[in-house]
Amino acid sequence: MALDIRQRIAGKLRDLVAEPLERGGHEAVTLAVAARKGGVGKTTTSINLAVGYALKRGLKVLLIDLDPQAHVGAALRTHTPAGTGYLSDVLMGRCREVSEVAYRSPWGHLDLVGNDKSLAETEMLLSTKIGKEFLLDGALELTRTHYDLIILDCPPNLGTLTLNALCAADQLLIPCDMSVLALEGVGDMLLTVETLRTRLNRSLNVAGIVATRVDSRATRMNAEIEASFEDLFGDTLLQTKIPQNSAINRAHLAGKPIYEYDRRSSGALAYEKLLAELTEGLGLGRLPPMHANVPSQDN
Repeated sequence: MALDIRQRIAGKLRDLVAEPLERGGHEAVTLAVAARKGGVGKTTTSINLAVGYALKRGLKVLLIDLDPQAHVGAALRTHTPAGTGYLSDVLMGRCREVSEVAYRSPWGHLDLVGNDKSLAETEMLLSTKIGKEFLLDGALELTRTHYDLIILDCPPNLGTLTLNALCAADQLLIPCDMSVLALEGVGDMLLTVETLRTRLNRSLNVAGIVATRVDSRATRMNAEIEASFEDLFGDTLLQTKIPQNSAINRAHLAGKPIYEYDRRSSGALAYEKLLAELTEGLGLGRLPPMHANVPSQDN
């Protein structure tokens, strides 16, 4: 308790003497990518949406990895530069804004915040704080003015870090595989959204449920599960389906987004389709596109 008080006092003193953070000219849409179930392509979806909007649409994008496993940095082979802080520093009050710990990526207008394996410990420390669900939202106040799109890659659970993401987000995208177990996980996530709306007065919209790791050979099973999704969740299930595709896995091993690794693969084409399907719903259609040609590596 004494340590927490000292940290808060030190944070207030830094705020008084620090240079004021400048407000930018953007107004970011914040998208949380979250799922109760692991292994459904959540991080893959976050990465390829972020890179796709930055490279193909020319948007200023920030991708924040809230998962203590730090899979974003591992998949893209990126490292936090020396002297750059971490998201834990922001959540614990050692930095004021998320933009202070962001760093440039090699892909277009994409910045990253990630590689923070101390987030698990941070989450435990946050459990005692009043208003712990709103810490990230407050730390994005000025950061939002420097980006068109902020993507939050959440842990595969409904812990404090995920709740922070949901309270900070405007929109929620739920990746799920075509399995019976996925139905329960999606239902839990949608119940959480409703709880945030009614009890915490958060205006979080559901951008959609996207089917991932779809095995094209299991046509009968896919059709049965898709029918169950439509019965339970209506048109929340998006038209785009992300297939099982070896190029996606090889892209991770190479530390590249799928568009750069093999832009003609079924995985790359599916994520391009997902970009297009989400654009209007996220309110990104008002922003001018940049027609960029992304090199591919043929295999």
